[in-house]
Amino acid sequence: MSRLIFFLLLIAAIAFGSHLWLTAKTETADYSSREKNRDDVRIVAVTSPAMAAQNVENARRTVLAIAGAPCVEFSGIAANDATRAREAFNTLQLGTRLSERRVEEITRFWVFIAATRDRKNAENTMANLRKQGVTDMSIRPDNAISLGVFSTEDAARRFMTSLEAKGVKGAEAGPFTREMRELVMLIREPDTETVARLTILQRDYPGAQLRAVTCPAA
Repeated sequence: MSRLIFFLLLIAAIAFGSHLWLTAKTETADYSSREKNRDDVRIVAVTSPAMAAQNVENARRTVLAIAGAPCVEFSGIAANDATRAREAFNTLQLGTRLSERRVEEITRFWVFIAATRDRKNAENTMANLRKQGVTDMSIRPDNAISLGVFSTEDAARRFMTSLEAKGVKGAEAGPFTREMRELVMLIREPDTETVARLTILQRDYPGAQLRAVTCPAA
């Protein structure tokens, strides 16, 4: 418990210290002789004392909620932040206690004829399809026949219906491309220091969430 209190105070000190540093710089520093392009400089944001206090309180609640949990999940890491997040988690040196899970979404759908072992059979199928009025198609490396790729499942199914109206049999619609939507990190048996560091790290990833979870089977 003493270590938990220490890290809670550390988080509070970091937030409050940052506020004091910004305030001191604003009120006393005079760097006018060293300024470059002063008219182009804009203050984007300064954390108010109330907001800093709220951030500390939120961090305290998060640490208390997950302290002692057998597993902690760090979710909501956007796909374009995945590389940066992996590097940050590597610095925690968690070893085999750290694992990751990709949350994917389907971004393309296709209409196809299932793969066959023999390419000759696929070529014969394509020849029959041409007789039925199908012209835009290709053989995939596994001998599946691609009849079209679409941005939505509904569009793929409408196209498949149009093929069936021509007498085409055996056409299917399904997922074609999957892309990562977010990255989820799972930490097993986190100690108090790790929990505190995760809470601080969470601020670097907008939308990220920390929560205690049941550990999945090894």
